[in-house]
Amino acid sequence: MNRRAENRRTGPDNNAQGSASVAPQLAKIGATKGTFPEFVEPCHPTLKKRPPDGADWLHEIKFDGYRAQLHIHERSIIIYTRTGLDWTKKFKPIATAAEALADHDLIIDGEVTVFGKTGLPDFQALRRELGKATSARLTFQAFDLLYLDGYDLRRVPLIERKRVLRKLIGTDAGAIAYVDHLDIDEGAQVYEHACMMGLEGIVSKRKAAPYRSGRQEVWTKTKCTKRDAFPIIAFVEKLGAQPRRIASLYLGRWEGDRLLYAGKAQTGYTLAVAREVRERLDPLITRASPLSHPIKKPKATWVTPRVQAQVEYSGVTDDGLLREAVFKGLQEGAGRPRAKSKAAGSPMSLVPRENILQLLPDAVVPSQQDLAVYWTRVADRALHFLAGRPLKLVRHVNGTVFYHKGPLPAIPPEVHQLRIQKREGGEGVRLWVDDLPGLLGLIEIGVVELHPWAATVNDVEHADTLIFDLDPGEGVSWEFVVETALRLRHLLDAEGFKTWPKMTGGKGVHLMAPLQEKMTHNAVHAYAKRLTQQFAKIDPDRYVTSAQLSHRPGKLFLDYLRNGRGTTAVGAYSPRARDGFPVAAPATWKDIERGLRPDAFTISRPPTRRRGL
Repeated sequence: MNRRAENRRTGPDNNAQGSASVAPQLAKIGATKGTFPEFVEPCHPTLKKRPPDGADWLHEIKFDGYRAQLHIHERSIIIYTRTGLDWTKKFKPIATAAEALADHDLIIDGEVTVFGKTGLPDFQALRRELGKATSARLTFQAFDLLYLDGYDLRRVPLIERKRVLRKLIGTDAGAIAYVDHLDIDEGAQVYEHACMMGLEGIVSKRKAAPYRSGRQEVWTKTKCTKRDAFPIIAFVEKLGAQPRRIASLYLGRWEGDRLLYAGKAQTGYTLAVAREVRERLDPLITRASPLSHPIKKPKATWVTPRVQAQVEYSGVTDDGLLREAVFKGLQEGAGRPRAKSKAAGSPMSLVPRENILQLLPDAVVPSQQDLAVYWTRVADRALHFLAGRPLKLVRHVNGTVFYHKGPLPAIPPEVHQLRIQKREGGEGVRLWVDDLPGLLGLIEIGVVELHPWAATVNDVEHADTLIFDLDPGEGVSWEFVVETALRLRHLLDAEGFKTWPKMTGGKGVHLMAPLQEKMTHNAVHAYAKRLTQQFAKIDPDRYVTSAQLSHRPGKLFLDYLRNGRGTTAVGAYSPRARDGFPVAAPATWKDIERGLRPDAFTISRPPTRRRGL
C-alpha cells in the first residue's frame, strides 16, 4: 500500500495526458452526455466488522481527514465538504494546485488529509493546517471521478472511473494525488496489513458498481482498532449526579521515566460502570497533576496513577494523543515500564545464548508498528538494494537487541530461507526477501537492522560489490571523512570502478563499488586489503587499517573487512537501532561534497530515490 506521503509537488502529474485524449473514449465505457451538476451527495460506505472477499472487489486505504468534492467548471474552482459546504478558502492550497486542471470541467471525489510525522494521515495535524494560505502538507487524495468535460460518469463502473481518473491526474504524489487500490481476492489480507501499518482501515468497493449517493453496501469500510492499557491520571465528574459517577477519564502514557498526557476516553461507560470507576478512583485523588509536563485541565480531578484503563482506539496523533478512545475496563497497576535487562541470556532477556552473536546493550529500537509504516513507505526503493541477498540480522526480542546467529524462530512464509555451507563446516540458514510482505515478515520475528551480503542468493560464492567503510575514530572531523571519501573515489576511478556513497546512519560512510564481473570472496577481500593499505600509507598518522580499538583514536579506520564470504555491511535503507532511529541511505557525490551527515535520514524522514543508483 502506498500512502503517497512523500515527494509531494504543488500540482498534478506533469506527465498526465489529461482528458483531452480521454473524453472521446468516455461514451464507450458508459458515460452519458450531461450538464454540469451542482454538489453531488457523496457515496458513503457501510461500516463492517470484516472486509469482503472476492475478485469483484477492490480495496483502498481509508484516509483520516475531511471528505471533499472538487468541482472545476468554466475555470471556476470550488471544494465542497461532505455536506455541501463551500470550503474552498479553507482548502486554498488544494484549490491552487487544482488550477493545473482548470482546462477541464470535472468533479472529483476524495479526502483532504495531512500526513503526520509518522508518515500516516493525522487528523490533528490536518486541523492545524486548515485555513493557511499556503501549506505544503495539505493534500487531496482523489479516489473517484464523477464528471469530466461534458460527460457524467456516475453510471460507469468504478474500475473504469478510476482508470480515467488515473490518466487525468497521473500517479505522482502531489497536492492532488491519485488513490491507488489493491486488487486482491482476500480482503482480510489487505485489512491486516493496513492495521499493521497503523492506518485507520480500508474501504472496499465493488469494481463494477456505479456511483450512488447516500449510504451504500457496494462500498464498505473496515476500521482498524487497537487495544492497550493506559494509566488513569484524572477524571471528570458528572455534575450533580447522585450517586457520583464519571463523565470521562484522562489518560497518560509512559515514555521512559516520564508520564505524558495521552488524551481522554469519553465513551464506553454504562451507568453502573461510571459509578464503579468513580468509587475506585476516590482514594487516589490528589491535588497535583502526576504528569511530568503538567497541562491545563480545569475540570480534571487528578489521581495518583495506580490504576489503568483498558482502552480501544483507532490510532495516535503526532502529539501522542489517542484517536477515538473507548473505555473497555479497569486494570490494576500504573503500567510503568520495567528497566531493560543488560545481560545477554539472563532470565529477563529470555534469549538463548546461542542466538547472540553480539549483544547491543545500548540499542534503542522503534516499535514494530513504526517499522511497518517505514518499510511500506520505502519498499520500492529499498528492495533495489536488499532484495535477493542473504541477510545478517539485528533482532529485538524480549527487551534484548543483538546480532542473530544460530537457530531461527518460526519464519513467516513471506520470508525466504537459503541453506548454505558454513565456513566452519556444517549447514546454515540465511534469510532473504524479495518484496514488501517479506520485509513485514521480518518485523514479526523482531528484525530491526538488515545487513546484506555483497552477493546474491543465486550465486552466494561470488561477490558483486566492493565495500570500503570509512569509520572515524574519536576526534576525527567529518570534513576529513569527506575529504578521504573523495580521494578514495578518485583512486577507485583510476582502477576502473564507478562508485557511489552510502551514509551509514552511524558515524561514517561506505564507498560501494559494483563489480563489472563477479569475483570470489577471497579475491575481493585480498584486493580491498591491498588497496586500503596502499592508500593508508599516504598519511599513516591519520589512517589505520587495523580493527583494534586501541589503534583507532584520532584516526580514520579504512575498513576493508566488509569484504569476504559471509561478511556484511548495513544495507541501504535499513533502520539503525540508535537514538532517533536513523537509516542507512544511498547518496550522491554531490551530497557528500555538500557535507551530508551520515545520520541525516531517519525512519520518519527517509531518503528519496537517488538518480543513477
